[in-house]
Amino acid sequence: PLENFSLVVSLLNPIDLARILMLIQLDITALMGYTGAVFKQFFGSYYGVMIAIGVLLCWTVLPLVLMRKTLKKKDF
Repeated sequence: PLENFSLVVSLLNPIDLARILMLIQLDITALMGYTGAVFKQFFGSYYGVMIAIGVLLCWTVLPLVLMRKTLKKKDF
């Protein structure tokens, strides 16, 4: 039951998500124990990588869009 929770929580933290993706690419997820096996199973698949990239893009693009929207309202 904690597998889904740990996947969702890792998606909410962009630094942790990037760290997990790097550990999977280096194939040293065994150092993370049982959670590493869950991450390798999910993020090791094509869909898992696409979801992770999509979430990381949202973490990058969303603040930029909000900043642009806020700066348009300001009177310089």
